[in-house]
Amino acid sequence: MSEEFSKEELEKRMHDKNVEMLRSEGGLESLLIFNLENFAYRYLETASCKDIKCKSDAKGDLWVESFEEDILVALKWNNEELKKGLIELCKIYPGAKSKDLKVKLLLGTKIVSDSEVQCYGQINWDYPQFDYKSEKSISKKENFSFNDPILLRNTHAAILERMADIF
Repeated sequence: MSEEFSKEELEKRMHDKNVEMLRSEGGLESLLIFNLENFAYRYLETASCKDIKCKSDAKGDLWVESFEEDILVALKWNNEELKKGLIELCKIYPGAKSKDLKVKLLLGTKIVSDSEVQCYGQINWDYPQFDYKSEKSISKKENFSFNDPILLRNTHAAILERMADIF
């Protein structure tokens, strides 16, 4: 006995099943981790940081991070504010000391509530402590509210793409 469904009924069933999956334990986090690790591969991998895995904390914050350990590579990036900051940093650590400098790259998504996330990206050259509140960093944030987790699934990568503009 086979049931025949209209296109609309099939779409609704698929939608409901996807929503159920995303709202299940770990469903939303799995989606966010997948996207963050994919973006880490595209934007954060450096010569010394490969196969970057997502980190998390108990507050619903998920992020990927890496370090660019070659200051000359970082100076070639297309970000004028970063270049100015790195030149100043090289003046503080001249000559051979500049080979120890690193730049921290960070991309993340914080789950604010069941219907809101905050995506962020940051470049930090506050060597050696990398204080995230430092003036020696560039960051970008965007909050996204959703009433349907499918909307987040369909939008999360586009938001991360906007955050990755700073890299």
